[in-house]
Amino acid sequence: MSFSSVPDSALLSEIEVLKRIKHALVAKRPFSLVRIGDGENIVMGQYTLLPEDKFMNTYWVRQNFGRMAKGLTLPNTKLRDQLVWGVRNADIVGICKKYGDEVRAPEEFKRPLTDKIFDHYRLKPAQLCHVFVNRKMVSHGLFWEILHKHRVLLISKWAHEFRQLVLREYSQLRPKIVGAIDFHDFHQIPLVLKEAGKYNFDLALVSAGVNAVVLAPRLAKRTGKVVIDFGKVMMFFLTSDPRIAPWKPPVAPQNTQAQQVENREKPVLGDPFNPPGAPGVYRPDLQEQNNHVYLENPQETTEPPAPPAEIPAETQP
Repeated sequence: MSFSSVPDSALLSEIEVLKRIKHALVAKRPFSLVRIGDGENIVMGQYTLLPEDKFMNTYWVRQNFGRMAKGLTLPNTKLRDQLVWGVRNADIVGICKKYGDEVRAPEEFKRPLTDKIFDHYRLKPAQLCHVFVNRKMVSHGLFWEILHKHRVLLISKWAHEFRQLVLREYSQLRPKIVGAIDFHDFHQIPLVLKEAGKYNFDLALVSAGVNAVVLAPRLAKRTGKVVIDFGKVMMFFLTSDPRIAPWKPPVAPQNTQAQQVENREKPVLGDPFNPPGAPGVYRPDLQEQNNHVYLENPQETTEPPAPPAEIPAETQP
């Protein structure tokens, strides 16, 4: 069956993706999410579906300098093959929609090219979502609950600045950012994998362009942790880009001294991240992919962590 037959209705929503991420964190299982947009398609299509004169003259390659630098140079068949490995080994893969897609790029480099690439390499991801899931998940309190409850490692050329922004603007949530690793270029992948091993983290957010498709599954398998291809979201936060609408913690009203005394005597009710009646933790092992069954107490049903899978030697960078 051709990948082109996969309908948009098969794509998980950002909430469904967040619940799978949360479940992997609670169960302490390795998990990775990668995203395939127009740039990833161009890299993966080198010499298979796109001849050299075609991909080298795309808008994407011509923009590869200065602020728009992609962290790689083409031709690069080694990177192409590693992206194929990354898609094959990721738990969730983000793709463009067939109809009404939001990615601002020529149609020929979006879902039509993904369909051809996935058919060519016989890629059949078990779970799919939209390529912009990274931008949309930050609009939900559940994302920030995850950053509040789990140790987070940042990997990006924007990692250090983003860390300071989060610690400043979300200080009341006490986010647990344990480290920030600088990343600029494809050739840094082996060093970054080694450096990440020095940190005790639960979740890594990777903003590294196309390279994140390689880094996320490798780091997840190497460490047994959860690793997310976070795209340009760190940069969007730092530039106040309107393409994201981040969730903000509620601001407590200024009370009089008498009200403050009264409030101290009242029990604290509710969860700042989730409204009353919100469902529990998603358990993908209990139902079909899109049947939503939730458990109120996931701690009682988690399984021991599985050992990380070995990466084939011939695919290592």
